[in-house]
Amino acid sequence: MIARGAELGYGSLVAALETADAVRDVAPPSRSSLRPTNLTRSAFHVGSGAFAMGLIRLLPSRGWLIAVAGAFAASAWTMEIARRRSPAVNERLMRLFGPVAHPAERHRVNSSTWYVTALVLLSTLAPLAAAELGVLVLAIADPCAGLVGRRFGRTTLRAGRSLEGTLGFVCAGALVSIAWLGTAASLPIGTMLAMAFAASTAGALAELGSTRLDDNFTIPIVATAAVAAVQLAI
Repeated sequence: MIARGAELGYGSLVAALETADAVRDVAPPSRSSLRPTNLTRSAFHVGSGAFAMGLIRLLPSRGWLIAVAGAFAASAWTMEIARRRSPAVNERLMRLFGPVAHPAERHRVNSSTWYVTALVLLSTLAPLAAAELGVLVLAIADPCAGLVGRRFGRTTLRAGRSLEGTLGFVCAGALVSIAWLGTAASLPIGTMLAMAFAASTAGALAELGSTRLDDNFTIPIVATAAVAAVQLAI
């Protein structure tokens, strides 16, 4: 309950600080450093990525992958429709998913719904090796960017993101991608580096640009597309 209260008060706190500091002509603390940390959500993020990687690796064919991802997406969108039609259903679902949900998701499409929608597109259209890096970057780099931004973020870029958090995203995404490629693929080091930094840099830019679309949708799509482009070019 304390964490939820901190989240709910975040917007009003930032607004008050920005107003007060504007009067004194002093730069307020960055939004990323003020936003409370939700370690449960971060762990859920990583677990969801691990689950998606398991599906990509273990299901016997692309058809199976499309079917399973489609089933999750259909279930997620069914819940979205149900909670829009019924405030009681919305309350029950928000209580159930409260530990991993942002308060703002009470009145907008949940990030997990956007994520499984991205997985449907990736399973249908993307090279699966590229999709693996897109999923990894979202699972690891996105929560790492949040943690770094909250702890060290001082230079605000846009949409509450900081330069420090974005650099943390790129570094974490590149490292986990290199580690995965070094374990799961037999590629020259130059190719691995190109794919890893393409995924992490594109994912970081997608996060910065995601003001209208949810970054749980844009990051894996854009990161996967960048890796696929590198694969075609090499």
